[in-house]
Amino acid sequence: MSEINTPSFETIQGGGSLVVAYQIAGKKVLIVGGGNVAAQRIVSLKIADAQVVVISPEAGLHEEVKFRIDNKEVEWIDRNFVDGDLQGVDMVLTALDDHEESLRIGTLCRDKRIPVNVADVPPMCDFYFMSQHRDGPLQIAVSTNGKGPKLANMVRVAAAKALPGQMGDTIEMMGKLRAKVREWEPEMKNSGKRMTWVTKICDRWGLKGMARLNELKTQEQQEAVFDKLKGHFIIGGVPDIDAVLPSNKEPRISLIGGGPGDPELITVKAKRLLEEADLVVSDRLIPSQILDLVQGELRIARKYTGKSDEAQEELMQWCLDGLEKGLHVVRLKIGDPLLFGRGGEEVIWFRERGYEPELIAGISSAFSAPMAAMIPVTFRGVSDQVIITTGRGTKGSMPDLPVFGATQTLVVLMAVGRASELRLMLIDRLYPENVPVCWIENANCPEERIIFGTVESMASLVEEKEIKAPAVLVVGHSTHVLNKSSE
Repeated sequence: MSEINTPSFETIQGGGSLVVAYQIAGKKVLIVGGGNVAAQRIVSLKIADAQVVVISPEAGLHEEVKFRIDNKEVEWIDRNFVDGDLQGVDMVLTALDDHEESLRIGTLCRDKRIPVNVADVPPMCDFYFMSQHRDGPLQIAVSTNGKGPKLANMVRVAAAKALPGQMGDTIEMMGKLRAKVREWEPEMKNSGKRMTWVTKICDRWGLKGMARLNELKTQEQQEAVFDKLKGHFIIGGVPDIDAVLPSNKEPRISLIGGGPGDPELITVKAKRLLEEADLVVSDRLIPSQILDLVQGELRIARKYTGKSDEAQEELMQWCLDGLEKGLHVVRLKIGDPLLFGRGGEEVIWFRERGYEPELIAGISSAFSAPMAAMIPVTFRGVSDQVIITTGRGTKGSMPDLPVFGATQTLVVLMAVGRASELRLMLIDRLYPENVPVCWIENANCPEERIIFGTVESMASLVEEKEIKAPAVLVVGHSTHVLNKSSE
């Protein structure tokens, strides 16, 4: 007897609400009460074009409710509720301070099968009002099923902030495009073709691409673009947005410091620009967690062993190609772009070609790496100077290290491959061999390692502990201030 494969489906989680878009336009909704809650309910109902009747004595009317009445937006009955008021009503909302009366009205509605919402009594509510974001045709509603209205507001605000600007206008344009597609292929039997093509357009363009339709300010511009799209629709093709709507944006170059590696340590501005950019050109050492923020095209430096100048030239050409297409280009560099990152050279390079870069600072590993190792680079009575240098100068030259000072902290970037030479130079600069040092490998990343030693052992530690780049070397007595166990 052959086995029968029984399909497995996800277990349904109960306890929720049926979230629907209730079409209540033209239907009669009764609000019992005229206070602040009633004012809020009127707004929600009139957004949906409901016919609203408010029953409340004049003394109980909120200022905004009075305004709606005077403006003829709602009908008003100046008295308390009576049972006969439910005649011909499609929905009831109670907004009373009288708890017992609210419950009584709710029970009456249940008996007559009229949907009812009893304020502040969730068990008596057939439906809840959700926290809502409105932008033209776009409505986003968040429900906590009556458990946390304030939290619903917070979630709604966060969701709205995550949306691109003018999202409502973008949806209006999408509605126009869908209407055009129905004109091009009106037969019901071809609805699948219409839906598939529109879905592919949305997938290919994304929210950012769709938002560019808002650039079409006149009817003539819209018709011209729709005519181009019609040709693609007929043959079933999905064009790139630039093929239909050439860019009219000004080219822009942003030089961004990606920080030491932790995506939570980049600036808010850097994060926003990474998400907005059309093209991001990145160094190889940028961690994947930061690159995951990129929503446009991403190009990462290729490895040219021993040929850093060739790699740099290719990166710059990628940026220039993007700028010549009118794109917003981000040049993403590790750490801070102007601290041993050739950022200044890149500024000059772009200026010579007619582009002025926008500079966004990043946290340098020269400061974040010592902090990760609990090393205060300055500390009263121990270190009153910080000297930052690199183990690899122009064309591979050695740095000009300072003569030893007991109250100095020396931070050396890109030092791993020069550990032996640097050790000899420090001794030559009168550094005692027992001066403490610390290697911080992959600072601020999950694979971070912190290794303490002395000037005497700093080079041998690289071999023994197999320390790899990127790693920062800190030299000076400040390394032990908060790390007594490493002495």
